[in-house]
Amino acid sequence: MRLSTGLFYQRAQDTLMTSQSRLDKLQLQLTKQTRILSPADDPIGNSQVLALDEKLAQNAQFDRNSITLENNLGREESVLSNMVDYVQRARALSVNAGNGSLSQENRSAIALELRNIEDALFDFTNAQDEAGEYIFAGYQNRIQPMEYDQATQSYSYRSDDGQREIQLSPSLYLPAGDPGSKVFNNLSTRADIELTAGDNLVTELSAPNREALKNYWNTADPNTQSATIEFGAGTYRILDGGGNEVQPPTAYTAGDSITYRGVEFNTSEDVVAGNTIEFNIGEPVSRNLLTQIGDLADALENSGAQGKNFFRDEIDSALTAFDDAITSLTNTQAKVGARLNVLKSSRLSNTDISIVNEKARADISDVDYSKAITDLIKNETIYSASQQVFSRVSRLSLFDYL
Repeated sequence: MRLSTGLFYQRAQDTLMTSQSRLDKLQLQLTKQTRILSPADDPIGNSQVLALDEKLAQNAQFDRNSITLENNLGREESVLSNMVDYVQRARALSVNAGNGSLSQENRSAIALELRNIEDALFDFTNAQDEAGEYIFAGYQNRIQPMEYDQATQSYSYRSDDGQREIQLSPSLYLPAGDPGSKVFNNLSTRADIELTAGDNLVTELSAPNREALKNYWNTADPNTQSATIEFGAGTYRILDGGGNEVQPPTAYTAGDSITYRGVEFNTSEDVVAGNTIEFNIGEPVSRNLLTQIGDLADALENSGAQGKNFFRDEIDSALTAFDDAITSLTNTQAKVGARLNVLKSSRLSNTDISIVNEKARADISDVDYSKAITDLIKNETIYSASQQVFSRVSRLSLFDYL
């Protein structure tokens, strides 16, 4: 068969290029540490590798999520622990304030410490993370959750009841915090009672049945905001603000207590027929932890003779509210601790899954170094030999044999 010079060189070039391509591919496999350089190398293996890469990237994101969640829960746990300490101190002060041997000045000193606790707890309820987001604000974490209303002299929760969740696995979502409405809101109700006449006829004032007072206000009309107790000869009756008789004449002895809509008046023994006691009952205010502490401090600051010992009723209410607050705070702490335990278990599970996926990926795509190096040396030898053969054959000429 006759070969032209062009065909000879073309055949030699193709052989060298093929050998060079094999050599380059082996070198690239060793450099990238994978035997699948393109989908054509192993279509099925390549699709499996892509799926495993997606799983590994997903697990890496779950790990980052777990770090964020751990920081959030750790911060919340620390704040809750401090709040429990302050509420327990407030409760201890409440018990001490009920000591009958204390003077007005002593109770005012206790009120001062309660004011400091109120300020500290206000800061805790509005605690923020490193990004400036409020811990107890639910979904609206850029809005300050607790705010003081000067008009009602109470604190109100301004945010929602939502719980932001963070994903830790394809099916596991854990709350990243707790809304303040579920942690320290609505512990009790405040009874606002104002004596407008006959103050000297009342020795002690209390609201022993705040639930009855609250229920009464749910159906009350404007005339019932004020009322008058009229004393007769051995009797008393009660008229509402509109002059309507809401309690008919009832037997009475000077010094007896009178109960109306959950409010109790201890009367003086100096009461005589014709005397009246006039009073206003403000709508009960739902109290959260901060409002309760503020109201107790206010009652202690005004616990002189003109206060009609109402501070004792406030102490009783505060003790119950503080017990409820401590229970709520510690229950929330328990929930946070449970989430941290689940988080740790989830993190270990994700780590195990990542190890399995990485091994599966390596089995499919990782280059076999011993085989690849052997093939590399073999192809380098073939390539070198091809160059030498071409070099010698290309110099042959008939003139060498004439």
